[in-house]
Amino acid sequence: MTRFGMDVVLAHPEGYEVMTEVEEVAKKNAAATGGSFTKTHSMAEAFKDADIVYPKSWAPFAAMEERTQLYGNGDTEGIKALEKRLLAQNAEHKDWCCTEELMATTRDGKALYLHCLPADINDVSCTDGEVEASVFDRYRTPLYKEASFKPYIIAAMIFLAKIKDPAGALKALEERGIARKLP
Repeated sequence: MTRFGMDVVLAHPEGYEVMTEVEEVAKKNAAATGGSFTKTHSMAEAFKDADIVYPKSWAPFAAMEERTQLYGNGDTEGIKALEKRLLAQNAEHKDWCCTEELMATTRDGKALYLHCLPADINDVSCTDGEVEASVFDRYRTPLYKEASFKPYIIAAMIFLAKIKDPAGALKALEERGIARKLP
C-alpha cells in the first residue's frame, strides 16, 4: 500500500507551547502515514516550501488553563489581569504575521492560507495583526468556505437586524447595477 504523508511543521514563539498530548498524536499520525512532524520557533522556517500555512495567533496553553480556572472561580479581576498580561506578551511577537514576503517563500509562492477566523488583519481590524490584508483578501472566499460560510451568515444577520426593510434594501442595491468594489 502506498502512503501519502504530510510534512507538518508546528511553529510558535518560545513560551507558547501547546498540549504535549496533541503533539504526540501529531507525531504518531505523521509517522503512520509516511510524513513527518517537527517543531520550530521560527515562522520563516515553517513557511519555507510549505503547501499550506495555517498561522494563528494564540496564547500559551498554560494561560488557557489559568483562564479556565479563573472563570471557574468567578475571578473577574484575575481574568482582567491575565488578559492584560497576554496582550503584553502578544505585543512582543508582532513579527509573527503572515506577510506577502513569507507567502513568497512557500512552495512556488502559492501555499494555501487557512485560518479558523476571526483574523486580526493588519490595518483592517487592528494596526499590527496576524495577517496582511492583501494575503487575507486573496484567500477570503476559501477562508469563508472553510468557516462554513459563518462570516456571510453573520453579515446577513447584522444586515437583517439593522435594516428596516431588508428585501427593499437588497432590491435597491440590485437595481443600482453597480458592482461592489473593495478598496
